[in-house]
Amino acid sequence: MPFLDKYGTQSPICLMRQIIDYGIIYDRDHLEEKKYLVDVMFTACQNPKSGSFNVDLRLTRHFTLVSCLTSEKEILSTIYFQILDNHLCTFDKSIAEISQKIINATMTVFLGIALSPQFMPTARKFHY
Repeated sequence: MPFLDKYGTQSPICLMRQIIDYGIIYDRDHLEEKKYLVDVMFTACQNPKSGSFNVDLRLTRHFTLVSCLTSEKEILSTIYFQILDNHLCTFDKSIAEISQKIINATMTVFLGIALSPQFMPTARKFHY
């Protein structure tokens, strides 16, 4: 997104807010023609660790804000253990018994990557 101008606004965000507020857009070639937007749903997302943290309040009033954080290690282990254990219960008993070891190994790799400084999200590497 473009930087904030001297009035603290961003042109694309102001355009989106205007479209949501009024539900119409004008044809740039024929300004007397209006196009009504019907049955249009707008969704948006923002990376909480990089990028701009300033969001126009006049735009966000149209959205329901939901924030999702990464769960704790114990919660993730419990969830994935129940799923994997239920799946492996039909296998041979020796295979069914290693579900906790698989979960522990996977969590070790996941946390090693998630907490590694080279994979931490930044404004340039937000996709990690």
